[in-house]
Amino acid sequence: MSVYDFDPEILQDFLTESGELLEQLESDLVVLEASPDDKELLNQIFRALHTIKGSASFLALTNLVAIAHCSESALNTARNGQLRIGKAEMDLLLESVDILKLQFDQLSEGNFDLTAADPELIRMLTLLGDGGSLSDTPAEDIASDAISEISTPAPAETYPDGRTVRSIELDSSKLDLIEHLAIDINDTITQAIAKLNDLYDDSTRASAGCNLTEYFEDIARTVDFFEVEEVFTLAKVLVTSLEGIDSLTLENIEQLTPRLHAVCLLLDLQTKELINQRVLSWETDTLLSRISAASDGETLDEGVLPQGCDPIQAMNTDGIPFGALESDSTPSIESTSTPTAPPANLEVIAEAKAPTAKPQGEQSAAAATPTKKMTVNPIEQTIRVEVSRLESLMNLVGELVLQKNRIGAMSDDVGRSLADADLIEQMEITASTLDRVTGDIQVAVMRTRMQPLDKLFGKYPRLIRDLASKTGKNIALEIIGGDTEVDKSIIEELGDPMVHLLRNSADHGIEMPDDRLKAGKDANGVIKLVAGHEGSHVSVQIIDNGKGLSREVIGNKAVANGLVSREQLTSLSDEEVFRFILEAGFSTADQVSDLSGRGVGMDVVRTNIESKLKGSISIDSKEGEGTTISINIPLTVAIMPAMMVAVADEVFAIPLTNITEIVHPTPDMISELGDEPVIHLRGQVYPLISSQEIFDIPESEQTDQNFVVVIAFNQKVIGLRVSRVIGQQEIVIKPLDGVQREGPISGATVRNDGGVSLIMDIAELMRVSRNQRSTVCGAH
Repeated sequence: MSVYDFDPEILQDFLTESGELLEQLESDLVVLEASPDDKELLNQIFRALHTIKGSASFLALTNLVAIAHCSESALNTARNGQLRIGKAEMDLLLESVDILKLQFDQLSEGNFDLTAADPELIRMLTLLGDGGSLSDTPAEDIASDAISEISTPAPAETYPDGRTVRSIELDSSKLDLIEHLAIDINDTITQAIAKLNDLYDDSTRASAGCNLTEYFEDIARTVDFFEVEEVFTLAKVLVTSLEGIDSLTLENIEQLTPRLHAVCLLLDLQTKELINQRVLSWETDTLLSRISAASDGETLDEGVLPQGCDPIQAMNTDGIPFGALESDSTPSIESTSTPTAPPANLEVIAEAKAPTAKPQGEQSAAAATPTKKMTVNPIEQTIRVEVSRLESLMNLVGELVLQKNRIGAMSDDVGRSLADADLIEQMEITASTLDRVTGDIQVAVMRTRMQPLDKLFGKYPRLIRDLASKTGKNIALEIIGGDTEVDKSIIEELGDPMVHLLRNSADHGIEMPDDRLKAGKDANGVIKLVAGHEGSHVSVQIIDNGKGLSREVIGNKAVANGLVSREQLTSLSDEEVFRFILEAGFSTADQVSDLSGRGVGMDVVRTNIESKLKGSISIDSKEGEGTTISINIPLTVAIMPAMMVAVADEVFAIPLTNITEIVHPTPDMISELGDEPVIHLRGQVYPLISSQEIFDIPESEQTDQNFVVVIAFNQKVIGLRVSRVIGQQEIVIKPLDGVQREGPISGATVRNDGGVSLIMDIAELMRVSRNQRSTVCGAH
């Protein structure tokens, strides 16, 4: 069977479920290298790879199965205590994971011609799986053994009870799946049996025929995968038996239905024996010919079944001594597998007969047979939803929030114009209820988009391992708070900045082992990833115990690059000096490496975090001790609370999280420092900027700016002069993609009065006023 034959949904399910296992597999392997004796972790890794291989086998992804199989074999050897996973062995396993990731990417792009693994890689992994060591040199190329296994069927044996039993050697990929597929076949057979009795009723016969055809076709497709003729023959007859079901008489139905029960029972027994790599078969010519005759509407001359006949009687009538199958005399064939249990649906099949009363005391052979109760599958607690549907739902919630705001404003306006107190009260209650329900819906929808940061952090142990290997350093990564949840869009945008920051910590921060020992440190450096919630925000910290940042080196470089004057530099705090490393083209590296040193990357980090994620980034470092980079980002960037302010006749939205206070300044609170205006607040002096100038409001609209909004960002504070303060609103951010814009603007929103307002970009606003800040930053 080829992957081309599968419904796209099946392939997508494989990519989703196995893709999650593959992501976890990579990080687990890195942990295993540090703890090679952790048997539980080793078993977890083995099971993940085994599942990926089994699913790929079902889709006939040969190249994917090949690399997964030999990697699984190597892990199995380690599980048996015959191999200890060291660095060299782990390099091979991680290389195989890289191949698997490449193949998954190709499948996602619709390319089914998957890249084959390097034969040398397969040879080395297969060697490990066979109990060899990496120093061994095999006499012949054994890579082909990982791609295909040749079956050598044993001769069949026939027994007095009429059964024929033969052993087979299923391909390893099929053997891995048989246990799971046997359960699926059993479930489908059970559903089919429940529908068979509906064939007796004229009113339900047509619909039952359609349902049974679907069930039987599913069974036939599944057993065809194993390419065992004896099993497929029985499955195929089930499909063809229902082609003319609508035209059959009740007499034909009474002859056909018990025999279909019988075939279902035989199929179930055959499927379960395939687990032991054994094929059961019977002399079914009589049974199948009578099924064919009954389904064609013919009257049987021989073997007419009595009314109310059960499947056991039907088989005995047609020359299959079914009772013997239930004894302990089942012939034994040499096999390493455990004996097969009786079929789970035996009891169901035996009891599912035509609805005709039986004489009291009569008991079928199956009724006296010990059976295993059918296992009830657990109820699925989760469902998969396409991301596009969640995006659409989030957009609708955004529109709902806007309309809720509009209704609230209209309710206030109507309330002021009406004299009917009861009506006003009802409107207020309704508006309040709508506000609460909308808020609950908003929270519920946002939670559906929440994902743990482990989805992102799980990729970094491998990254740090590779960086340590490339730089010759000893670096350990510790992750704390990986279960912290954020919006899916945040995780997507945070990925690249995190890679840049970790690369810099590994390359610039952590020292070489010898240098660390000379400095009195442990030879092993540590990078910590720490995440947690802080109110409506998430804090992520990258902490290393490396050499730290040098204020002198960074400051001299900033002066040389013209970012600051020597005089201004002396008045800057350490944190302000360290922030120069976030500027484009800024680098203190003596030489460029393939990891860093070109002065690119950190400015991308700042842009992504401050502009795209509406977050902030701060740097704290002590020379010789280490560096901490803190990122603060909102849980979601789609909906947020804001303060609406007016600048002349224009209304702007300022993110509420950046506002520390709003003041109506007195004349003595405002002065000038040099040529720049400042505001004095409780002994502190902050730069004061005019929103009318920042946003280039025409002088014809000049109005008094009577209020100052105090804004804090990245531990910096400024005062923004505005004409008036309108009030707080919950706003829905609408991007301005493709729209020409000037000034510190990050998007737009619809107000509760129906008008459109621009949203201030606080990070850009701070940069616009940076020259003013550098003048007064030391005046605190």
